[in-house]
Amino acid sequence: MAEGILLEGEETPTQPATLRFITPQQAELTITEGRYHQVKRMIAAIGNRCEALRRVAIAGLALPADLDEGDWRYLTPSEVDSLLDR
Repeated sequence: MAEGILLEGEETPTQPATLRFITPQQAELTITEGRYHQVKRMIAAIGNRCEALRRVAIAGLALPADLDEGDWRYLTPSEVDSLLDR
């Protein structure tokens, strides 16, 4: 993961990713790009499978822990500004 992974059907490897195990069955994966089903494909490429995913941040913005699956909210003006400053 730290060096990137060449996914099946792709011509270039993924950008390096950070993988941290929380438990033997649960890990935190930090990626900097978003290819088609990238996380599931990266996990499969190292010989395992992904049973569930939960996005906790996007573009440097942490998602609220109480934001249920499928829910959304408007960005605050400061959040918009932080994205525009990137």
